[in-house]
Amino acid sequence: MNYFLYKIYGGDTLFSEAPIGEVFTWGIDNIVPNKTFSEGDVIIGYSSPSVFYLLKVHDVSSTRIKLIKELELTNDKHIDFSSGENIKVLSESDYKKLLSELLSTYVLSGSVGATIAPITSDMKPKNIIYFGAPGTGKSYTVDQIIKDQDKKYYERVSFHPDYDHASFVGGYKPITEKIVYEKDGEEIKEDQIRYKFVPQAFATIYKRAWQDLDNKYYLVIEEINRGNCAEIFGDIFQLLDRTSNYNVSPSTELYRYLLEEFGGDENHPGIKNGLRLPLNLDIYATMNTSDQSLYPMDSAFKRRWDWEYIPICYNEYTEEGQENASFKYLVKVEDKEYSWIKFIEIINNNHIKNNPSLGMDKCIGNYFIKPEDGYFITLKQFVNKVIFYLWNDVFKEEDNIVFEQDGSYEDFFPIGYNGLSKVKELFERIELEAEQSTSVGEEVE
Repeated sequence: MNYFLYKIYGGDTLFSEAPIGEVFTWGIDNIVPNKTFSEGDVIIGYSSPSVFYLLKVHDVSSTRIKLIKELELTNDKHIDFSSGENIKVLSESDYKKLLSELLSTYVLSGSVGATIAPITSDMKPKNIIYFGAPGTGKSYTVDQIIKDQDKKYYERVSFHPDYDHASFVGGYKPITEKIVYEKDGEEIKEDQIRYKFVPQAFATIYKRAWQDLDNKYYLVIEEINRGNCAEIFGDIFQLLDRTSNYNVSPSTELYRYLLEEFGGDENHPGIKNGLRLPLNLDIYATMNTSDQSLYPMDSAFKRRWDWEYIPICYNEYTEEGQENASFKYLVKVEDKEYSWIKFIEIINNNHIKNNPSLGMDKCIGNYFIKPEDGYFITLKQFVNKVIFYLWNDVFKEEDNIVFEQDGSYEDFFPIGYNGLSKVKELFERIELEAEQSTSVGEEVE
């Protein structure tokens, strides 16, 4: 596949009048210098000052070619052609860079066809927040997206109450440098403190993505609602609207840093008119719904994301047909084993969801706890993590039958004695029965 940029001279209405998605015929004998086209080649038609056409070669004859007009868009980008030149051959990298810049101000629609499919099917930018109850596998979902990527292709951060804009984007920090100088003929070595802009996750991945438009880059934000998003993102949150042509003016220090990283090119699309997220940068975030009151997100921020709920799965296989590993988890209490899945199903459906002041936000997810011993959850694990959560974060101020009336979390200690009896009693109250004494993987005769 070859890529071309063709200059359309004034008065040529063939491209503007051709319907999108339909084949039309174009005479090529006036092209200087003569170029050879093949079926499947891509041509970007440029009509100064601001109209671009994405065209795919459908069929070729000696003097004419048939084209499919895939897309028509406007962009204020100006491209210079040499005198007498009306067509340029583009490398794949230059084509992708130009296309990324053009599409960054274009709202993609379902009518987009094959010409840009190789780019947009993989490069259409995503902002997704995966949300759900604690332990449903939100981080795991993101892990599956980036698991085969080299570390240079992603940055991963966790928001928290003390996280701020400088921690996310970057800022000046004191650094120590060795300096060497001569004094009275003697070489002197000293440590000198100076301030330097130190990029953080956002500035780092922004720079890398713009410098390598051929590959996907990812920014992953864990526990996004545990930080103050308005403070952390600042004006940058406007860039999350990937279908607009809105640019954000960077701070002076960020601009200087990016200008240096972009080789001093003031016309680089990543800084020319301000900051603008490249198409090859995806942003994924996770959020526990039980923590949603830490820093509420305003509607302007939330609408700039796609939201995907990660449900709790009580079946052996997920909705996508994948094995649910937690289905095999067992809580080991002395010589008895209790199904983890049955436990969370009873707790969630019979004691949490039906309480109007709790609801799904406080439910326990499949992977709220991970066994230390194969598929077995130890009594110590269960008391220290599950009972602690249920007592402190779920039922402490609620009428319930899960815990004894007038009881306390301290009643479960020492675990080996009190914890053992209290957990057994709790299982009896919620009517959770022990499984057959069969280790995972053994056949039941």
